[in-house]
Amino acid sequence: MTDNTFHRFSHAAKALLGFLAAVACVFALAIPAGAVEMHQGWWLQVKNAACARGPKVLLGDIAEPRGNMPPADWKVLAARPLWNAPDRHGRQTALSRERLLEMLRYYVEDIAGACALPPQIVVQRGGKVIDGMELNQRIVDFLTSRGPAFNGEVELKDPHGPDYIFLPGDHDRLEIQASGQLKPGRVNLMFEVTSMDGRAARRYAASAFVNVWRALPVPTRPLNRRDTLNVSYVQFKRRNLAYFPDAWDGTGGPWRMSKSVGANQVIRLSDIEPVPVIAKGDKVNLVFNGENLRMQVKAEALSDGGVGQKIQVRNLQSKRKIMATVQDSETVLIR
Repeated sequence: MTDNTFHRFSHAAKALLGFLAAVACVFALAIPAGAVEMHQGWWLQVKNAACARGPKVLLGDIAEPRGNMPPADWKVLAARPLWNAPDRHGRQTALSRERLLEMLRYYVEDIAGACALPPQIVVQRGGKVIDGMELNQRIVDFLTSRGPAFNGEVELKDPHGPDYIFLPGDHDRLEIQASGQLKPGRVNLMFEVTSMDGRAARRYAASAFVNVWRALPVPTRPLNRRDTLNVSYVQFKRRNLAYFPDAWDGTGGPWRMSKSVGANQVIRLSDIEPVPVIAKGDKVNLVFNGENLRMQVKAEALSDGGVGQKIQVRNLQSKRKIMATVQDSETVLIR
């Protein structure tokens, strides 16, 4: 991958995150108008996951100000105590939207109507929570750093991870790794929470779709089955490798078509086969190579075959049929 291509990849990744952030902002801005009371130009967005540092859940633990709230006013509001936090470090409790609204009306009745609520909130005692936007950012950063491995012009689509991940301890780490080989198309990833002693505590699935644009071979005219693949009839055009993972790379041969391919359609490895050096009905030398023994008899090819391919042949002496590997135009081997 060239520096210019990698720069385009990074730029596309940043643009994608910018789009996601913009969508999130539009969604957040839409909430107060229909469901939340504006309170002197501001409202509070309640998180779907939060951590409480002390024995009481504070308003500042679970909510963030939106709109035009003076910092001094938020400092006072953030310190207002709510319900009891879970009794032990790392323990979690969940509240439905309805239950959360009841609690807010009980503890902060004066501003409960100015709170935009999630469908559910999970509160953990201590530790740390990483939200979905940061998780998506980590997915993009991980794949961006490995852009050269894709060997093409790369675009990211649809990064998808958990809504949030809790880290039980203050010194726990969240790491990301590929679940398998990095290749064009849907890439499966894994977030792993690792404790201070290096143990893997929990794992979470994530993914993204990786488009890889590269010049791939396409015929200038239709090619029919059994046609010899003549490179003079092939051009290389920009195509998305994510949808053609088995595309022929233009090397090797000589080849012939094992399937018909239309003009401007990508030639796949499954569309071609070696040009046969042995044709069905040819008489060949059937050679057996053992550790201390070499035998040779005459045989008849029962199918076409290129060098390195296995074909069925008939031993002309015993009339037995057997699979053998084509060595050249006159010889097939049994090992």
